[in-house]
Amino acid sequence: MAKSTSKRNAKSTSAHTSKRAKLSEIPSPYLVPQPVLKPFLLGLDAAHIYIVHVDNHPWAFKRRIFTVPVLMNVVIALLLLWRAAVAVPSYAVILLATLGQNNDAKVDIEHTDWTTLTWIAVSRALMFFCDWALARFLVPWPRDFFFGLPANPISWRWQVGFQNQEIVVRKSRGWDQALPSTWLEEDTNGTVYQERILPGIDRAWVQAKTGYLMMDKHWDLDFQGMISAHALISQNKISVSDFQKTVIVFSEAHGWLIWPVYKLDEGEQEENRKKVVAFKDRLTAMGKENLFFRWIELIQYETSVPGGFTPERQAEAMAKAKELFESQGVDLDKLGRDVGGVEAFPGMELVR
Repeated sequence: MAKSTSKRNAKSTSAHTSKRAKLSEIPSPYLVPQPVLKPFLLGLDAAHIYIVHVDNHPWAFKRRIFTVPVLMNVVIALLLLWRAAVAVPSYAVILLATLGQNNDAKVDIEHTDWTTLTWIAVSRALMFFCDWALARFLVPWPRDFFFGLPANPISWRWQVGFQNQEIVVRKSRGWDQALPSTWLEEDTNGTVYQERILPGIDRAWVQAKTGYLMMDKHWDLDFQGMISAHALISQNKISVSDFQKTVIVFSEAHGWLIWPVYKLDEGEQEENRKKVVAFKDRLTAMGKENLFFRWIELIQYETSVPGGFTPERQAEAMAKAKELFESQGVDLDKLGRDVGGVEAFPGMELVR
């Protein structure tokens, strides 16, 4: 009996130890962040998932992009102020009439026909509804843009300015609140990764957009996080290279964890380099090696034009490349497919 009890205790202890060891394992593909990131991580909200990366678009391009929301919010704010200046006196008169004051808004119900009463009721209800809609849906735009706390687009640009290299910090929106506590244990084929995280770190998508254009239904910009990141860089406490594309999550068991997804890009870039070499070899075998170098010159020229290599500009470059190849009797699409797809080639990473 004593021997049996001893075996049960040993088995229980072994199971407990195994469970504790399992809990202590950091879920793949995450790693413990380097100590240099600690000051930055202290300012993040553990309830959110974050994606950081370096935006390398030219500063002039970023300024042009940011000018659009600035002008739009200024116009909206002026329109709202005008409406407030017109509406407030009207509401004041209606309120005073309701309290018993004899003024233009007071309605003599006993001596007013039903058609007039109906018109007054409908017109006022419509005015109330329209003003409520403005307050509910339009006011938050300029309010959050100019005065949002703890930071907003204006305070971000005021403190960071426009730089050739800017740190972009994105955070998950409300969908993160519904995640099960075990989602970190999933592999990257899980729903959270396939529908939320992987689309947000797609190399072509990240390269195509400047930071301010990355806000969507799944991800928002953390303006305070971006301000803090640049402040730490200015204080030489951290470097720009420490913000290469990375997913940041918080685990109750392990604290902050990072997934350095930029390493996936590096592996993909090496694979793409091999495809480009194979592409050149195919052209050389066809006696068209000069076509390869003319294509390289075309892409280098298009990418060096001021304004950034936007998706529109890239589409134009792709069309020019096809014309160039067709003039030499070469089908660029077919040749690209033979070596793994044209998206592997320089300047064509966004062609999907």
